Amino acid sequence: MTAQDGYARLLVAYPVRLRRRHGAELIATMLEMAGPDGRPTRADRWRLVLDGLRERFRLPPRRPLAVVAAVLALLIGGALGAAAGSWVGMWTFVKVPAPGPMADRVLGADSVPQWLNQIRFWTNASRVLKPGVDATAAARSARARIVAEGWTATPVVVSGGGADGRYRRASFRADRGGVRIMVSAFYDGGHQIDLVGWSLRPPTYLPLVFAGLLLGLLGGWLAAAALAYRITGSFRRRVSAATAAAGIALLTLPAASVYVFLVHALPDRRDLDAVEFVHRALGNSPVYTMNWYQTLGPSWLTSPYANKALLLAGLAAVAGAAIIGRPGRAMREPNDPQAA
Repeated sequence: MTAQDGYARLLVAYPVRLRRRHGAELIATMLEMAGPDGRPTRADRWRLVLDGLRERFRLPPRRPLAVVAAVLALLIGGALGAAAGSWVGMWTFVKVPAPGPMADRVLGADSVPQWLNQIRFWTNASRVLKPGVDATAAARSARARIVAEGWTATPVVVSGGGADGRYRRASFRADRGGVRIMVSAFYDGGHQIDLVGWSLRPPTYLPLVFAGLLLGLLGGWLAAAALAYRITGSFRRRVSAATAAAGIALLTLPAASVYVFLVHALPDRRDLDAVEFVHRALGNSPVYTMNWYQTLGPSWLTSPYANKALLLAGLAAVAGAAIIGRPGRAMREPNDPQAA
C-alpha cells in the first residue's frame, strides 16, 4: 500500500462533502509533511482522524435553527438508541417455566386446574382449592415443595381481609435463576390459589439500554450535522428544511414516550415485568405513556399504533428532506464526479 493510499483511507473520517472538495489537497499536504519514507506517522494518522471526526460534529456557522434541530435530533437519537438497546437486552432475560408443569409440582393435589396463561417473560396459573383445604395450609405446602426444588422463598404471610374477612389471602415469593414466582391462596373469590411467575431483570439489561442511549445521542447529532450541511448546500433549501423540521416534530412525541418509560421503568421495582421494557414505549399509546396509563388527551392519541405511526412518518420525512436537499448540478463543485 502506497503512502497516498494510506492517507486516502484515513480521509474516511472526514464528511463526504469535505472529501469531495478538499480530499486531494489534504493528501498532498500530508505527503509534503510526511517523513523520509513518505508514509504517515502514528501522530499524523491520529491528527487526521481527530480532525475528520471534529468536522463531522461541526454544524454550519451562523445557523441558530440548525443548532436547535441538532439538539432535538440528539435527544431523539438517544431515545431510539435506548429503545434499540432495550430490545436487544430483552433477549437476555430468562424464559419463565411453563405454567402447567410448574403448577402441578408446586401447588400439588390441593387444587384443581382452572386456567393457564403464558408469554415469554410472564406466566400465570390459576387453580381452585378443593373443598376443606385451608388457604394458608395450601400456601405453606406449596412453599415447602418449591423450597425442596432449590428456590429461595419468603415466609408465608396472611394479609388483607379486614373485619369482614374479604380478600384475605396467604402468599409468598420465591426466586431462582433469574425467575421470581408469587403464590397467593385466597379465602374468598372462588377459594382459589394463583401462581404468577416473571423474569427478573438481568445485569446485562441496563448497560445495553445506556449503551444504546449513548450511541443514539452521538448518531442523532451526527445525522443532524450531515443533514444541515446538505440542506445548506441545496438549491431547495426552504422545502428541504421545512420537511426536516416536520420530521423532527413528528419524532419528538415517540422520543418523549421513551424517556418517560426510562424514568418509570428503570427503577428495579419488585414487580417489574415485561410490559415495562423501555422499547415498549414505541408500541403503546403516547397519551397512556406520558400520563403513565391514564386516559388523558386527544382520543386519536390513545391508539397503541400512534407512536409507531409518528415514528415511521417522522423518519420518512427526515429521509425525504435528505433526498430533497440533494445539491443541484449548478451548486456542485467543478471537480465533483456527480456533476459530470
